[in-house]
Amino acid sequence: MPRLPGGYTTSLGLTQLVGWGTTFYIPAVLAHVMAEEAGWSLTQVFGAFSWSLLVAGIVSKSMGRAIDHRGARLVMSLGSLGIVLGLLMLSIASHWLTLFAAWTVLGIATRAAQYDSAFAAIARILGSRTRRAISIITLWGGLASTVFWPLGHLLGESIGWRWTMVVYAVLNLLICLPLHLRLPARDPIENPEASGSEHGVTSKQLAASPARFAASGSTPQSASSNGPTKVDAPASPDAGAIQGDRRDRAMLVFGFVLAGYSFVFSALSAHLIVLLEGLGLASALAVGLSSIKGIAQIAARFLEMIGQKWLGPVAVGVIAFALLAASLIMMLAMQADPVLLALATIIYGGANGLTTIVRGAVPLALFGHAGFGTTLGKVAAPGLITAAIAPLAVAFLIEASGAQLALQVLAVIALAGLAGMLWLTRRVKT
Repeated sequence: MPRLPGGYTTSLGLTQLVGWGTTFYIPAVLAHVMAEEAGWSLTQVFGAFSWSLLVAGIVSKSMGRAIDHRGARLVMSLGSLGIVLGLLMLSIASHWLTLFAAWTVLGIATRAAQYDSAFAAIARILGSRTRRAISIITLWGGLASTVFWPLGHLLGESIGWRWTMVVYAVLNLLICLPLHLRLPARDPIENPEASGSEHGVTSKQLAASPARFAASGSTPQSASSNGPTKVDAPASPDAGAIQGDRRDRAMLVFGFVLAGYSFVFSALSAHLIVLLEGLGLASALAVGLSSIKGIAQIAARFLEMIGQKWLGPVAVGVIAFALLAASLIMMLAMQADPVLLALATIIYGGANGLTTIVRGAVPLALFGHAGFGTTLGKVAAPGLITAAIAPLAVAFLIEASGAQLALQVLAVIALAGLAGMLWLTRRVKT
């Protein structure tokens, strides 16, 4: 099978850019005009979107198993078709029930076609180079709001939100679907770049310190092969991967960590501007500060790629949650100071950029390649559910007690996530 244009990693990254931009980032720029034109309330529009996240969480485990058993090409291609269908349904929705039906389809389809599925696909293709590939894929995905917020605003004003949905459907049909169809099937593929020789791994080194490879996110393979190496989904557990009861406990803790992060991220995605206004900033300044988050997100991912030789994915996770907690505490402590609040927002953006990588790299480091799609499905499910709950829960907190209490709750959740990541560091070392 020929390589995709620019390689598998770049191609999957492009599908994440388009996929996220044409689904997850719709409400931020089009929710108000959708509600006004169709006669829906904002609660119905955002409620339908939250429902889609809940649906994604419900199907997450099943989708992960499907990737392991059927292959990423089939699952992600069907996901692209589902996004096309959901967007076309959204373009003709007139009643709130049809609005929810469209977002139900999109909830299932996005779980099939986006990050967790892409991470599972690239893990099978690239083997020991998976961690770097995950970083590159998230770099592409991190550009989704930068590209599609202004594009969505421009299209919404020029052709209306319904035709914008049609344009988005066409983009998924012409870009994402063909690239997903050209992913390798379940059979092993020829890929000399995935050989463990790039790490200089020997059987003696592996026997001496198997956990070292788990901490670095690499999978040792034969270093003696001179020809192309076939990358299989291992039939037996990866060397260095956590096994038995320790695996179950680590998976539970990491699922808890991701659930906390998803709650904070989803809440801030919906309410960051309102929260900054609640701390005393003018609306225009709050919007301006919020926009720098994306730049910090991309910068953090570049820095993570540079530092991969020195920091394993679990260590990056500790840093990410430390930054997340620090940013929220700074927001609470530095009220109405635009310079310090800008710094806090930059730190938050960096934390978010790193955590997106962590959600794919840490499971690979701790639990190995075997059944990776199923593993991601298990650890991602709670986070998708909490992401659906967060916007409404935090909106209630803001209305009931103000921005400070909401930020305090988010800071506590971030600190709990940091504690979970620190606990996981012991699982790598022992």
